[in-house]
Amino acid sequence: MVRRLSTYIAAAAVAWISFAACEQTDIYSPVHYNVTLNASNTYYAGDPVVFDITGNPDNLIFYSGEAGHEYRFRDYYDVPVEDVVSMTLELDIQHRAGNHGVNTANGPGLEIWYTDKFNGIDGNDAAGDRAMVMSWTEEQMIAEGWKKFPYEDPGREQNVFLKYSEDVLSCVTNFCLAFHWMPDLEAENTPIDTYWVNGKLDVVINGMDGQETLSYDLKNLMGTTVMYDETLSTYYMNDGNGSIRLDTNQDITFAGGYYLDNPSTEEVDGIKHRCEGWIFSSPRPFNSRNPDTAVTVKNLQNSADTYSYTYANPGTYHATFVGTNSNYLDASEEVRHIQITVLDKVEVSSSEE
Repeated sequence: MVRRLSTYIAAAAVAWISFAACEQTDIYSPVHYNVTLNASNTYYAGDPVVFDITGNPDNLIFYSGEAGHEYRFRDYYDVPVEDVVSMTLELDIQHRAGNHGVNTANGPGLEIWYTDKFNGIDGNDAAGDRAMVMSWTEEQMIAEGWKKFPYEDPGREQNVFLKYSEDVLSCVTNFCLAFHWMPDLEAENTPIDTYWVNGKLDVVINGMDGQETLSYDLKNLMGTTVMYDETLSTYYMNDGNGSIRLDTNQDITFAGGYYLDNPSTEEVDGIKHRCEGWIFSSPRPFNSRNPDTAVTVKNLQNSADTYSYTYANPGTYHATFVGTNSNYLDASEEVRHIQITVLDKVEVSSSEE
């Protein structure tokens, strides 16, 4: 009798647990949460920014506010080519060091080209990519649809940025930008031509809500390098003096130095390789807008009371969290915006940065 009673009690317990589990699917709680900045944050580039999260979001995603990850651009769309009103490339260029220039015997040290006819660098064929760009002549490039950006190297003017702009609307369906760095080859005790370049591409479109300007930073457009010197990797970059750099406070730094030795220092610190090379943007249309993307902070399978994100570059960012709860009964969403100002961690005083 005792055994049978125990069996009934166990069966009743299982039935109650099963009933309770079924009941859970009929519970819906509107989303409510909050996000605050952790008091320990330093807000320097390269240091993590920690967000404290409270509340009950079943799902939570995060837009950092960086290019390509902005909440306001979460619903990109394609527009007809004829709805692109203008497309303007603006560059600020400083010739930091070196002896090249249009008024010198050795000619310019930097040329800038753009086209809608180039499909891009392969990136997986180092020998082929190097051979291709080294074979180019100015006549060939013009014949193949490249156009020169209207920059005439005035020669070294340290601490002076010169501003240039060009209408590039003709390239709206496939824009590619390229910089050709051409410093001296054997100037032993002459500084290698160094350039700082900053810029943006502004595209004005007639969109669903009226005219809108889309702005793209030069640093985020550029990508693949091709260097001439066969002692280097074809795609050599971001390696201090003697390289093309996207890792400085400028959008692009063509970082010079001295080929054999800097006479102002006691160290043997010369650059042993030829510095000539190119940097290309990835060809792409600018009448097509892909949605900006977010990262998942939590979902039903995990929990999160903090989230950490590191901003690589200084600037002011509009970070956004989107929390949602949903089941067959109902759905709700709450959006939280936080403005974050990230500072330079170390002040750069070197002429190469």
